Amino acid sequence: MFNFSNENIIFQDKGDIQYIQFKKLLKYGIQHAYTLKGENLDFSHHVPDEKSSYSRLAKALEIPEDTFVKPIQTHKSQVKCISQVQESEELQDVDGLITNRKNITLTTKNADCILFLFYDPVKKVIANVHSGWKGTFQKIAEKTVAKMISHYQCKPSDIICCICPSIRKCHFEVDEDVKDLCAEIFSFTNRLEEIIEVGEIKEGKTKYMIDTVLINKILLQDLGLKESNIIDCRICSVCNQDKIHSARVEGEGFKRATAIITL
Repeated sequence: MFNFSNENIIFQDKGDIQYIQFKKLLKYGIQHAYTLKGENLDFSHHVPDEKSSYSRLAKALEIPEDTFVKPIQTHKSQVKCISQVQESEELQDVDGLITNRKNITLTTKNADCILFLFYDPVKKVIANVHSGWKGTFQKIAEKTVAKMISHYQCKPSDIICCICPSIRKCHFEVDEDVKDLCAEIFSFTNRLEEIIEVGEIKEGKTKYMIDTVLINKILLQDLGLKESNIIDCRICSVCNQDKIHSARVEGEGFKRATAIITL
């Protein structure tokens, strides 16, 4: 039987839908999920299966569907504080959501990009963030924590960050222009050799492998998050393409998973 469970996450099979959850968040009673591939399951914006997909997830987790907040992600670094349920059209170009209100379910979606679930158990604040390589280069995870501190008086040492399945260094292959941009932005760290590796030569061009997960871990620890509070599921979307959506693998018309979190 298929099972993704490890020391950080547990695999849930509700028959109609499968997802993973982080043990650390469950310890605090935080309802959340990251969905796996399923028949007629697609959380992409404005696709035929979107509404039914959210309905199935809401039913499985026993969360009211009308509490879902679904931003229109565009690989930018805008993070918005949410005090009430809003329509997607009100959240154009928003890739991160934060709230301290109950009865609000924050959602993001991905197919290779990183999704972060944040929780401060002291201030009772949650956040949900979408960060592809562009969002990572714009430091959206760092901006989210900064906003949690400034708007909700969170302490970095209290914040938990859970990292959902995403493309990992083993498959995130880029050209020299992206490699150079990465090296320029993150030149402050002494771990560039870990972040960037020389890959294969294809069609006369050298390729490079970038570890965007490590970049974000470095940024979060530099802000004061404890290493023990940065919980990585350690699942690569490409390596596990049979169960995880990957834009690089599926190509045009790829489907998306969602990560949700609620107080």
